[in-house]
Amino acid sequence: MAGDPTNASLWTDADVYVGPLTALNPATIDDPFGSDWGLVGLLDGDEGFSESRDEDKDDKYAWGGILVRTSRAHFKLTKSFTVLEDNATTRSLIWPGSTDTQIVVPKPQPVKIAFETREGATVKRLITARHAEVDVDGDITENETDLTAYPLVATIFPTAEKVLFLRQYTTGV
Repeated sequence: MAGDPTNASLWTDADVYVGPLTALNPATIDDPFGSDWGLVGLLDGDEGFSESRDEDKDDKYAWGGILVRTSRAHFKLTKSFTVLEDNATTRSLIWPGSTDTQIVVPKPQPVKIAFETREGATVKRLITARHAEVDVDGDITENETDLTAYPLVATIFPTAEKVLFLRQYTTGV
């Protein structure tokens, strides 16, 4: 049999943490997030975390139609998730700049964001190395039969060294 089934993941639990740019990252996977980080709360597990890559590719050909090179530019990474909870952290992402009594036209603000997935003792964290900007990604519907779901998309901004995430994980991930 080829492959190792223990390397395949079915994440049974997950969280998304959001903090200001000054938030301190946990030093290791065994350390909790500090009080300057907030949880978005309940997530739609069926939707999960979707990661999308976008970049411009331009193939360069020599005479005779022979592919010689491919140039790549304008790389962009987004990570989508759906929040099911209305709390201070989610409202700061959905309506940035608003207050408890006034909703203003949203202008996404840079934040640190961390995605954590868990399966038993296996834990994986991706923490933005620089920052992200979070936008609503679709319609928000309120009705009497479905949970209100807030589809969000985080655009991840890399460091000058092109680092997108700092990765923390338990052994074997």
